[in-house]
Amino acid sequence: MTSNGRAGSIPAPSTLKPLITQGFSCFLSSLKPMKIEVILTKGPTEGPSSYKVIVKERLYSDPKLFIPKENGKPVITPGRPWYVYLYWRSEGKQLDKKFKYKKGINKQKTVKGRKELGKALVKAYQEALDRGWNPETKSVPKKRSSRSDFMTVEKALKYAMQIKKSGSKKLPTLTGYEFHMNRFLDWCKSQGYLGLDIKAFTVDQFYEFHDWLRFDYLVESSKEPLTGTSINNHKRSLSALFTTLKNERLIPVNFIRDIPMVDQEPVNNKAFTSEDLVRLKAEMLKNDPALIPFFSFILYPLLRPMEICRLKINSFDTEKWLFSVQTKTEVLSHKRIIDKMKPILKAMEIEKYPGSFYLFTNKNQPADWDVPLKSKVDHWGKRFKKIKDALGYGREYGLYSGRHTAIMDLYNAKLGDGMGEMEIMLSLMPHTGHKSVAGIKNYLRKHKQSIPADHSHIYTIDF
Repeated sequence: MTSNGRAGSIPAPSTLKPLITQGFSCFLSSLKPMKIEVILTKGPTEGPSSYKVIVKERLYSDPKLFIPKENGKPVITPGRPWYVYLYWRSEGKQLDKKFKYKKGINKQKTVKGRKELGKALVKAYQEALDRGWNPETKSVPKKRSSRSDFMTVEKALKYAMQIKKSGSKKLPTLTGYEFHMNRFLDWCKSQGYLGLDIKAFTVDQFYEFHDWLRFDYLVESSKEPLTGTSINNHKRSLSALFTTLKNERLIPVNFIRDIPMVDQEPVNNKAFTSEDLVRLKAEMLKNDPALIPFFSFILYPLLRPMEICRLKINSFDTEKWLFSVQTKTEVLSHKRIIDKMKPILKAMEIEKYPGSFYLFTNKNQPADWDVPLKSKVDHWGKRFKKIKDALGYGREYGLYSGRHTAIMDLYNAKLGDGMGEMEIMLSLMPHTGHKSVAGIKNYLRKHKQSIPADHSHIYTIDF
């Protein structure tokens, strides 16, 4: 058939190549698994190398046109329909299911007309099958969109989040990413940027969001502005997602990483004084005694609330007085149960419970508590909030304040023993879990005000 559709002519050269390619593809698809020997002609060899080529069996036969005949000649008599048919491999072993398609062939009044329409349908069904069309479901498998396709800000950020979730990031980190991403996307929606091509989203537009966080956004619960720490956390999370987009070659550069952090002292997790701790314990004894052992695990082993919620009965060895826990910086950390913690554990009678039970649960005793880790942390955070709110402590105090309190207490005790600042930080690192001096130095910087020791002995002058 020529390019103008007439039958009986030689196909135009431009149409021969795809037809040959298609035919060759069908030929390959019909082959069974085979073994091919290839003789290497370059380099030293000791014999032929063998390669096994496995070709997957086709799911379908080639469509064909059924033509009813009498005495070897096509007929168009009533009750003798023409149709296109094919066989489909529905059970995985045999081409066991037959499909028939008439599509108006029998409305043609001549043999010639039926042949032309039938052949056109054969070609159409062949092409559809080759593209993945399934005659059982009448659908084509969805094709993954091209990386060069238009990708909106919303689609791009959710794609980056999907990649992060498939990686090795821990759940708390991913939860932070998702929370900050959703706030950013809500803002984009309000500003009309949600459907913008991610490549067209610029640093100037991100600064609009940054300024909104700094100057316009108010925390719903307190009606107060975001802290510098919270603003910087938004930037870190979004920068991580934009870095993923850059690595995936969806944007040319991550401009967020070059935006300076907000220079503001964090106000959250302020350390308690000794008098504060006395008031807290009295309030807990009165209204929530189960909080006392939980808070003790923050003060003495210096655990974070999330780490405490991971503890199970089998985490503890009360013969060697050791326990293990998954921490922020290590997959599994082994710690000593110090003397101050022993009475607390003994009072909890952990030997009575199965090893798989969590140590702290919503039942105020070890139990099987199968909920997300964040829900557990939020549960204990809300309980502590009731205690500290009753005593008049503001938003700058939280469960994490216990860890800050304990570290500052250890620091001041060692300072009182005459140890230098660097010596103290090095000695505290095994207890706090920090992996660098810079980490613990930044931690202490939030609370301590260093006053140098008396340096009179250094002077040589006497005025």
